Amino acid sequence: MLILDEKKIRKGRPLGLPYQGSKKKISKKIIEIIKQNFGTDKMIYDVFGGGGAITAECLLSGLNVHYNDLDKDATDMFAKVISEDRNYIKSLLVSREEFLTIRDKDDKTVDDNLKLLVNSFGNKSKDYLYGKEHADIKYRLAIEIIRKHDTFSGYKQTDTWLNQYRELGQLQQLGQLQQLGRLQQLGQLEQLGQLEQLHITNLDYRAFSEVEGAIFYLDPPYENTTHIGYKGCFDSIDFYDWAFEMSKKNKVLISSYEISDDRFKCVYEFKTARSTMQGGIGGKCEKLFMVK
Repeated sequence: MLILDEKKIRKGRPLGLPYQGSKKKISKKIIEIIKQNFGTDKMIYDVFGGGGAITAECLLSGLNVHYNDLDKDATDMFAKVISEDRNYIKSLLVSREEFLTIRDKDDKTVDDNLKLLVNSFGNKSKDYLYGKEHADIKYRLAIEIIRKHDTFSGYKQTDTWLNQYRELGQLQQLGQLQQLGRLQQLGQLEQLGQLEQLHITNLDYRAFSEVEGAIFYLDPPYENTTHIGYKGCFDSIDFYDWAFEMSKKNKVLISSYEISDDRFKCVYEFKTARSTMQGGIGGKCEKLFMVK
């Protein structure tokens, strides 16, 4: 089993895009596990990088990291956010009408994709974050709070929010501002001058077959699930064969709920990181696996 001294985990919120399947909840622990068990002198390959949560933590820790994902939209959005300022983040707030217009475009820019991501329900880029009844009210209120108070996460302390909340008791919260606040945190990476340690690609995992002496953090699609980038159902059997071979010359960590291949064993279990997915894996804990 791998060790983890939780007292050494970085304070503060985890970073990364609000991306489906993101490991943001456990990203700080994962990087600390890597540091405590394998050191800090090896290149880390975040091969199924998704929204960049693991990559962001590597950069904050001063680790050299290679961020890869077949979804170029994801890596482009990550790269855009970490290179822009606060005013750009503000520009991502859109109304329901603008959201629907962008969603129906055939050719979307990086800005378009970011607007869909942060203004959508469940960050799925399909439906606007708020129902039609309150969409305009909440959007106008968010715009007013930014204009008058220039705040994202602290909006509930503003008189603008408090006055509107008393008047319209059904508001609950402004999810758009919360999302913008999370994106702004990624700007820390540029401020810390960490971007020189970042490499970004959009390759199939097999493209890294010749790498030696590195640490691979692998968060592949779950077994028997589809993945657009892999043109249908992800072939877990081929992937496990590849990971097994890679482990002969690298440190290889696989993140999953379960692995059916008995060449791998669980080396760490995140007991508080449970799946909410349906279809047979709900309630299981996220784990890290390595070759036996």
